[in-house]
Amino acid sequence: MPLKDQLDALRAEDYARALPDVTLARQRAVDDLMASGLGERAVRAGSLAPAFRLRDGNGVVVSSHKWLFAGPMVLVFYRGRWCPYCNLDLRAIEAAADDIRSLGASILAVSQQTSYESRETVRLNALTFPSLVDRGGKLAYAFGLRWKASAELRAVEKACGVDLALLNGEPSWTLTMPARYIVAPDGMVEYTDISVDYTRRCDPADLLPVLRRLRMRWATDPVPALRA
Repeated sequence: MPLKDQLDALRAEDYARALPDVTLARQRAVDDLMASGLGERAVRAGSLAPAFRLRDGNGVVVSSHKWLFAGPMVLVFYRGRWCPYCNLDLRAIEAAADDIRSLGASILAVSQQTSYESRETVRLNALTFPSLVDRGGKLAYAFGLRWKASAELRAVEKACGVDLALLNGEPSWTLTMPARYIVAPDGMVEYTDISVDYTRRCDPADLLPVLRRLRMRWATDPVPALRA
């Protein structure tokens, strides 16, 4: 089933199951985020991607510079294991992982959640790519994706068992807009998909034409990746 159909089905289930005040609070948060223009101000294609050094759920340090030496990088920002829409998205990326890697690209997921939550995300979704720990959303902020939950949303999510202070291991109650980036070996962003509405994601197949173009470009006119 296409990712869009899976997300639509999950959204319909959520609307049928959730209390009206929960649905309203979550939709109001999405509407406010759209009105803020944050998604339009985030890092876009044609910009230099922020460099990073983050640890995965097992404590291994991952450097963007090192990975870009090997080829393009697909960055998948997600909210956390607690978000069922993000789990669907990660599994869809995993289903396309062989095709992505066959085009010379690596895949890295990024979230604000703790090391334990990141390890569990990888395990429960059977991911073959790492999930990096962006404590406090510092990298999400650098990409323009981090935002702070309202008091209303915070109260609603805590009542539903989602306490971001515990899940993220710090008290900021900030979230990351789900997003996918393709970063070329020279550090430039070649593709951006930002989901201001967390229930919507593009199909992972959209990544493949961009990666094919990158592979052809770097085969004929290689440019060294940015150095640490």
